[in-house]
Amino acid sequence: MELDVRDSGDLPASKIEEFYDSVLAPSFADSELIPRAEFLADLNDPGGDTVASVAFDDAGEILGGAVGQWFPQCRVMLTAYLAIRPGRRGGGIGGRILRAVLADWQRRVDPLLILGEVEDPRHHTDIGFGDPERRLKFYAAAGAEIIPVPYFQPAIQAGGERVLHLFLMTFAVSDECRRGERSIDASPVRAFLEANLARNEGGVDRDDPATAALFDAVTGATVELVDPAGLHGDR
Repeated sequence: MELDVRDSGDLPASKIEEFYDSVLAPSFADSELIPRAEFLADLNDPGGDTVASVAFDDAGEILGGAVGQWFPQCRVMLTAYLAIRPGRRGGGIGGRILRAVLADWQRRVDPLLILGEVEDPRHHTDIGFGDPERRLKFYAAAGAEIIPVPYFQPAIQAGGERVLHLFLMTFAVSDECRRGERSIDASPVRAFLEANLARNEGGVDRDDPATAALFDAVTGATVELVDPAGLHGDR
């Protein structure tokens, strides 16, 4: 099967809306998903930092896609969402989409890091949006590694809740950011954590225990990445 991955800027609004409704909405809990109107507005903003790629099969059906959030101040791209349309999961589609968007983002913005938020299967179970253990295995097979911080997804809506017990993972690391076989420069990680909290929660509350623990984990000059092998299924 041919897979055609297209940038959202090359698609009509109706296809972006279909991607949100048929792929993103069934794949993520409300606490994890940017509201529809905000998502569409972000993509339509010429100066915005949200990018999306949508994958089609050779019959023109939307199979899945990915959404990235660019943090130019620290040159970090966050893979906010990667999802496959329900009923079309499996068969290697997710891996092909991931490879395509990582290559595209690396060409487009030359990031120091491409990161992703992945549920820790020791704390999360399948509640209808996919098996966290299988998801971690998928990213591990793709070469992703864990940044060892007590990560949480900031509240992405006013009055919303944080999503706790997530792994912050590296999907791609530039040579400029590497400091050894498994070590990376900690400064863009710190800058990303601060920028991500500021973007979603309006600022960084250093008196908040969870926030303090997050930054305490990256006080050094480097961060030693962790191989996710062996972590899945160990509840």
